[in-house]
Amino acid sequence: MKSEKYRPLSEVHLLHRIWRSELELAAQQVQFWKDLLGTLGEGLDPHVTNADTWHTEMNQLAHFRRLSKRLLDVSQTVDTEVAGGVQEGQVLDHETRLDHQYLRQEMDSFHTDFRAFKTEIRQYMIAQPTF
Repeated sequence: MKSEKYRPLSEVHLLHRIWRSELELAAQQVQFWKDLLGTLGEGLDPHVTNADTWHTEMNQLAHFRRLSKRLLDVSQTVDTEVAGGVQEGQVLDHETRLDHQYLRQEMDSFHTDFRAFKTEIRQYMIAQPTF
C-alpha cells in the first residue's frame, strides 16, 4: 500500500482505537456511578436526598450506557467499512469519510456531555450527607 494511502488509514484506525478505549472506560465509569448511586438509593431519606434528582441521575447513567454502546457499534461499523475498502483497494472512500466525520462529531458531543455529567454527579454525591 502506498504511503499516501497508508497514513490517513493508520490515523483513522488509531483514532478509532482511542475512541473505543474511551467509550469502554466510560461504560466502566457509568457502572461505578450506578453502583454508588444504587447504595445511596437504598437508604434514600426524602428529607435529606431529593428522590427526583436521584432518579434523574440514574436516568442519565442509563442514557450514557446506551449512548456509549451505540457509539461503539458505529465505530465497529466504520472500522468494518475501512477494512472492506482496504481489501478492495479503496481506502477511505467518500461514504466512509462521511461516516467517520459523523462519528467524530458524535464523539466530540459525547466527550462534552459526559464531562459535564461527571462534574454534576460528583457535586451531587458530595452534597449527600451519607458520603
